[in-house]
Amino acid sequence: MNEPKLEHISVHSHQPSLEILNNQPEPAIFSETHQLLSLEMVSSEKIQQAFTRWVEEIRDWAKGNAYLVGHIKLFVDGQENLWLSSTGKNINIKHSQGWSKWSTDRINLSVTAIIFGPAKEVLGEEARERLQACLKGIFSEVNSACLFPVILGKG
Repeated sequence: MNEPKLEHISVHSHQPSLEILNNQPEPAIFSETHQLLSLEMVSSEKIQQAFTRWVEEIRDWAKGNAYLVGHIKLFVDGQENLWLSSTGKNINIKHSQGWSKWSTDRINLSVTAIIFGPAKEVLGEEARERLQACLKGIFSEVNSACLFPVILGKG
């Protein structure tokens, strides 16, 4: 019985091959959870703008250094909720039904960035520095002394 002959077909793609991906080093992972308290109420709009900026800045920093974004996620948990995520292109934004009308003085914040290329320490330093700048943007306009972040745990 004759078996069919398979010809070698060359496939050209702009996507990295499995072989290239398997040679990548382990990703750097930054993951922290914080409880944020304010002396005054902060609008959900201001919170969303600041945290969207954080995701954009981490994404752009990774691209600017030729790193590969695995995933960037941010979750705001309070009476209302906000979810932000990106895999390197668009930022997906989802929120609970009452988010747009909500103001708060307390949130739980969880952030995670998985980036291929940088050392874990480098990613951690960039992510924390940019997160602090975004938090100052939220709270400094309300009251420069009102932010009391408490680290609940690191994942």
